[in-house]
Amino acid sequence: MTKKFTGSILGAICAILVAANALQAQGVPRNSKVFITEMQGGLHSFIAPEIIKRKLPVVVVADENQADFVLVGESVKGDDKWHHTVFGGKDKNEGAVQLIDVKTKAIVWAGEAGDRSMMWGGWKRGGQRKVADRIVNQMGKDLFKK
Repeated sequence: MTKKFTGSILGAICAILVAANALQAQGVPRNSKVFITEMQGGLHSFIAPEIIKRKLPVVVVADENQADFVLVGESVKGDDKWHHTVFGGKDKNEGAVQLIDVKTKAIVWAGEAGDRSMMWGGWKRGGQRKVADRIVNQMGKDLFKK
């Protein structure tokens, strides 16, 4: 390879790394204040304890005016038909959330989860707690793990 071509490749790699760091900086800074809105189905009451239990590096606040980010979303309870339990077809509870930057109104993260156990299908208990656990777990991986 020529020096000119190698220099171009190194320059491109450096530009990509700088852009990636800039995007990461636009995410959720550690110790940001997060307000969790009331969610249809009561999912909000399970998300706050999961954030604290998993020790995500954010502060959950009770006043929306103090927040840097707002977590909005909803949960839906599925039907309890016997054939979904026997054949393991559907989640009994599902939730979807979005984390919104208060200043820019941009959605900085979104996630969704259900409560069905992959191994046990509809036989294993789930519920809103399982949905919140999975959502917060994914939030932690996406926003705070390198």
